[in-house]
Amino acid sequence: MTLINLSGIHSETYRELENDELPATGESVLVSLGQLQENSTSIFELTSSVGVIVNTETPYADLEEFVGRVAFVDIRFPVFGDGRGFSLAVRLRKDFGFKGEIRASGHVLPDQALFLLRAGFDSVDAPDERHEAFEAALKRFGAFYQTDMIGHGKSVAHLRHSADKDKSATQKAG
Repeated sequence: MTLINLSGIHSETYRELENDELPATGESVLVSLGQLQENSTSIFELTSSVGVIVNTETPYADLEEFVGRVAFVDIRFPVFGDGRGFSLAVRLRKDFGFKGEIRASGHVLPDQALFLLRAGFDSVDAPDERHEAFEAALKRFGAFYQTDMIGHGKSVAHLRHSADKDKSATQKAG
């Protein structure tokens, strides 16, 4: 598996804990939401950094108490057509102001790369052979008709409006 960076964020390396395992002191770990809910005190006391694994069916409200304490959220897609993971990322960014890394893993396709970025994802954990396809997909479009929720670029209308202002200012100065 390859970690593909979508947004330029620096991704840490985490060790995924088994459900009954506690982290070593100072370790950066990745835990399931259930494990975090059961052992949050111990996990946060022992670790330097915590990431949480959630499924696309996880209600975003279940993450509210941990948003300010976890470094990243790993949203696991069971199938590529499951759009709930995109909604979960948007809700984390928009409703909770989550500033940490949001990672997509599981069944994610290179064709979804720009949609993932625009929904608030920072990285994708994908098979090695798909790395180049993800990189190419990120360069496919330079502008969009719709703005996104998290500020990754301007809409075509914004770009045109800015160009009109620049043209008008140049004409007045000349």
